[in-house]
Amino acid sequence: MEGPEADDALDQILDDSLWNLGVYDAHCHPTDTMDVVPEIPQRKIRTLTIMATKAEDQELVAQVARTYPDRVVPSFGWHPWYSYRLWDDMKPGASGVTVSKEEHYRSVLTGEPTQAFIETLPEPKPLSKFIAETRDYLEEFPSALVGEVGLDRAFRLPNPASLIGPDDKKLSPHKIQMDHQKRVLEEQMRLAGEMDRPASVHGVSAHGVLFDSFSSLFKGHEKVVRSKRTQKRGPHDFEGDEDSDEDTGPKPFPPRICLHSFSAPPDFIKTWLNPKIPARVYFSFSHAINVGYGYEKLAEILALVPEDRLLVESDLHIASIDMEQDLARIIHKVSRVRLWDPPETVRTVGKNWINFVYGETASKALGL
Repeated sequence: MEGPEADDALDQILDDSLWNLGVYDAHCHPTDTMDVVPEIPQRKIRTLTIMATKAEDQELVAQVARTYPDRVVPSFGWHPWYSYRLWDDMKPGASGVTVSKEEHYRSVLTGEPTQAFIETLPEPKPLSKFIAETRDYLEEFPSALVGEVGLDRAFRLPNPASLIGPDDKKLSPHKIQMDHQKRVLEEQMRLAGEMDRPASVHGVSAHGVLFDSFSSLFKGHEKVVRSKRTQKRGPHDFEGDEDSDEDTGPKPFPPRICLHSFSAPPDFIKTWLNPKIPARVYFSFSHAINVGYGYEKLAEILALVPEDRLLVESDLHIASIDMEQDLARIIHKVSRVRLWDPPETVRTVGKNWINFVYGETASKALGL
């Protein structure tokens, strides 16, 4: 829908009566444009879930969360695009071993980077140091998430400006080895499990390997799924099956997972909703990615996602009016596909956000 009709619909979504119901941005990056961060109190969005991605913005996210504690939920993590900057000193056999900057980048990047290219890259940071720093942030902010984390098979490192000639391309041929991305993701997910925090997860062109990575962490913790026969016999008759929902201490994975700007094929929804999975999985959608890039399967996917697992986000890098407009657009899209009126959509995704960030116990305490 375009033209005046679309503008009227957007105006309806932006009506104060709807914003007052509570609109939550499940994933955004306003610290990328710090000069606009002071506009956060002007935004009609009730809470921004702000992501960190690399060394430069972990403390920025913390600063914004300290400044606007009633409007921000911080999230601390290392994005897969920047995982090459981390040296994995936590893998088996790495204790006490040192590697040079050149050795590190040649081992984690594809395509044999040149010495000149490597010299433009920063000194790699030990993964153990980053995990320790993230633990400190999570302890400071009891409601903080782990994110943005994940896997990306499509990303290529940019060519440094100093190496770009008139005939060179902006993107280099170098990608980040998937095994290295998986290790960085794994250690962050183990930390999320240790701290009992949800995670916001990025996945691009790596949907199968992303699921397999989580499956390896879930192994041994899968939920017991009762057969239809035992279900008919009553809730207390398990024929000796153990209750896998018992609290047995920290798990090596987060209790709740948000697959942000979800763009996997529709079949992956069923895969991620397997009842044996011991984490609660949510699916978040943005106008910038899921609509802006013309993802043709969006309507089909929105129709398949369970009502209580649906989130919306802006995924924008600036805390401007654009955040409100993009959230309005994705709320309108969800409303059209699900045949909900906008207030129902706002209430539904708002309750889901509270469940994702704080857990269902907190949601029930609030009477939701």
